[in-house]
Amino acid sequence: MSAIAGIVRFDGQALERNVLQRMSSILAPYGRDAQDTWQGSGAGLVRTLLRTTPEDLYDRQPVVSADCQVVFAGRLDNRDELIAQLALDERLASQMADSELMAQACQRWDTLALERVEGSYALACWQPQRRRLWLARDVMGGQPLFWHRQSGFLAFASWPKALFCVPGVPRNVDEQSVLEQLALLPRAGCAFKDIHRVNPGELMLVEGDKVSTHIHRRLGSGPQVRFKRDEEYVEALHEHLQRAVSACLRSNGPVASHLSSGFDSSTVTAYAARQLAHRGERLTAYTAAPREGFAGPVPRDRHGDESKVAAQLAGRFDNIDHVILRSSGQSPLESLAQEIDELDQSPVNPCNTLWMRAIERDAQARGCKVMLTGQMGNMSISYNGYPYMASLWRKGRWLQWWRELCAYQRTHPQWRRRGLVLRTVGASMPGWLWQQIAIRRGEFGGELDQYTAVNLQQLTAGWLQQRADAKGWDLSYRPWHDGRAMRLAVLGRIDTGAALASANVRGLEMRDPTCDRRLVEFCLGVPDSQFLRDGQPRWLLRRLMAGVLPGEILEGRGKGYQFADWYEGLSADRERLREQLLLLRQHRRAAQLLDLPALEALLENWPEEGWGNMATIQRYRLKLLRGVAMGNFIRYAEPDNR
Repeated sequence: MSAIAGIVRFDGQALERNVLQRMSSILAPYGRDAQDTWQGSGAGLVRTLLRTTPEDLYDRQPVVSADCQVVFAGRLDNRDELIAQLALDERLASQMADSELMAQACQRWDTLALERVEGSYALACWQPQRRRLWLARDVMGGQPLFWHRQSGFLAFASWPKALFCVPGVPRNVDEQSVLEQLALLPRAGCAFKDIHRVNPGELMLVEGDKVSTHIHRRLGSGPQVRFKRDEEYVEALHEHLQRAVSACLRSNGPVASHLSSGFDSSTVTAYAARQLAHRGERLTAYTAAPREGFAGPVPRDRHGDESKVAAQLAGRFDNIDHVILRSSGQSPLESLAQEIDELDQSPVNPCNTLWMRAIERDAQARGCKVMLTGQMGNMSISYNGYPYMASLWRKGRWLQWWRELCAYQRTHPQWRRRGLVLRTVGASMPGWLWQQIAIRRGEFGGELDQYTAVNLQQLTAGWLQQRADAKGWDLSYRPWHDGRAMRLAVLGRIDTGAALASANVRGLEMRDPTCDRRLVEFCLGVPDSQFLRDGQPRWLLRRLMAGVLPGEILEGRGKGYQFADWYEGLSADRERLREQLLLLRQHRRAAQLLDLPALEALLENWPEEGWGNMATIQRYRLKLLRGVAMGNFIRYAEPDNR
């Protein structure tokens, strides 16, 4: 895995080599194994390398030829196909790094190469004879890539911090992007002003003064999947999972995985363990758990300690080493500054970063190179099919809707039938009506100020509602009646590239088989009736994993609640919280963008109980913590703005 950067001048001025060296130095923590730069006429390229695959031993970047210079960060998952299409000698190609294969594809097919490659990547291709630069990312957004343009030059980098090495690049907050991120709007821009993100699936072409962007691959463009027999869907899902997991196991060191009590990580872990067993290799599976003896409140239908159920799954495989890492009473505030520095942005979930980083540090100490996750499984393999009931109602298939609803209520007795009816019918209600219902019921999707720390003046101006409307995002959070549209919206909502790539700092590459493009397209093409049947959500995956996953997972009615004891560490760290809010009060930009009076009121009215209540979680885990995290980012971006 690599971090990349570069500068191209279109005004004929000389390029300062020390700028490239500074960019390389600041990206070195993300690529500790090798750092290289290249400088040509009016252009310079940078690559820092973390070796995570056997072929990385042969990585020599930038890959330079007469008419094409390439820097590549990522992993190709269809090497054999590309080698055949390029008519390369298989023996010689086995000693080619992914970056060289990608460079050969760029030389052969130019930008059309992007239609032929599969994997997780960001790349830059400089074509000096045409004086043309193009930048691209894979459609799932596995690797980050940013750029800045001024008159005469364009600079790009995996991380914004490298762009600030270039003289004249400003370091300021982009107010619109900060507000959109706070409100959890989809496709929010980079929070640094005039720093732009290459979006997933996007190709950006730069030729002199002309800059154009194109979609080289659009998620959801795959065909509908229709089989005659239910069993054929299970068989096809198995084949896709086998291939996706196999691609993620290409490693030059030990492999680890996240393992919770949920469907996604347990499925990925099971598939990985079976494949590694055939190779005589072991898998280290990590479960995060609260402190010993924790019995605090958790939300309805959630359980706070996933370690016992995870241990049952691990015990079914002789080659799994199960590691349970328990909370040490840390506050989410303790590592916030380091997290922001690594991400170059505010973390979306400050709570979860604590246990994720603890797992990464332990895996690093054990020499692991790859960490498997199942973060996107809810939108692919374990999609629950809930919108199917709402779609039946909307289409007027009321008898079938009623049968499915009653079946669901029988298998989920904790749900009242009235509530199920409301949620399925609610998907067809006007947004304003559903929002009033959500407020009355205390559900997520009520007033925006209940879960975001956006300054009240910004809220009352109506600007965020206009931005949400422009993006097609429903701030009332009505239930969905179109499961495919819902999954596409969620998959495109937050760019996860930086969150995944930040693990490189700890010598790890994060890989998510459930985010494999071909697997996701398959799942998007399968009818909802395969995901919800006879009251059984995740019906497709349940059938596939029957006999593999423990009954506690297969029949589990509730979900695990990650970092269930989060509030204990935060409660003990209120003095630090008070100090941070004081610093934010003194920062002009933070005071303009954040609802600091509301955050200060939350601190002064600290609850002694009720931490499992959704309203309390919204106010403290979402509004307060995310608001303070964003405030810290604003101070990081503009340290002297008073």
